Amino acid sequence: MPHINFPDVDGDDGDDDDHDDDDDDGGSGRPEDEPLALPSDFSAAERNTLGLEAQAVFERRVRHGRAYDLLAAVKESINHQGAFLEDKQKHARGQKDNTRSQKQVSNATARTRMLAGLYNYNRDRLIALSDGIAEDVLQAINMETDLKSKNWRKPRQQGDSREERAWIWTHGNSKASGSSIPIASTNNSLVDRVQWFRARAEVKRVNEEINKLHAEFKRTILGFKNMSRAWEQVSAKAGLSDGARAYALRKVNMFNKLSVQCADVFGTTRKDAAEKWDYSIVSSN
Repeated sequence: MPHINFPDVDGDDGDDDDHDDDDDDGGSGRPEDEPLALPSDFSAAERNTLGLEAQAVFERRVRHGRAYDLLAAVKESINHQGAFLEDKQKHARGQKDNTRSQKQVSNATARTRMLAGLYNYNRDRLIALSDGIAEDVLQAINMETDLKSKNWRKPRQQGDSREERAWIWTHGNSKASGSSIPIASTNNSLVDRVQWFRARAEVKRVNEEINKLHAEFKRTILGFKNMSRAWEQVSAKAGLSDGARAYALRKVNMFNKLSVQCADVFGTTRKDAAEKWDYSIVSSN
């Protein structure tokens, strides 16, 4: 059971007039640091003994909603931090402006870590109210890895698909009022929608490159064959010297080999040998 200093109701009230009001300000702690003796401050056995089970249920409801509020505040603070950093990189010129902008970034970073600390403390209280079982409790925020984000307005770059976003960006808000379905499953965030459209555009560009590569392979093979036929016609002309005819036949053989080599490479790299308009659609056999 935590050590909590409760007021002495049995003490002599007559001595209260002998103390000045300034004595209250000479305490070692602050009012917000005083323990409130909430049900989460006690163990499950102590709550049962003291009859705090009903209060524990209400506190757990409050802290459950508080967890989602703090999570939303953390994400908003991270976005503010990124906005301040982008503003600094774009507009800050000179030592004075850079110092002022860096102060804003530092304050936003400190606020983000403060909110994340409050979230983790609230989570610990929830686990204490759940008798150590964290099945329906959100996971803890890692101060080193989860408090990061990137500028989603920038175009996607190579390697972005291998980056894993922190779990706080993929977890939505609590359930909507009057509904048993979480908001995250019915209304994705703006960032998620933007990323989905960008990913779809990237897939379309990749499919376009696949079709262009197939067309280039076909045109290359056909071009080698046409060059071989052209040199074959040159070698069949009358009046050519033996050296010129040998050179033409050498070119015929060279372009034939190039055509066969290109066709072999094209055949081994293709996942679908069928001829069709869109080669990005691979048929399953």
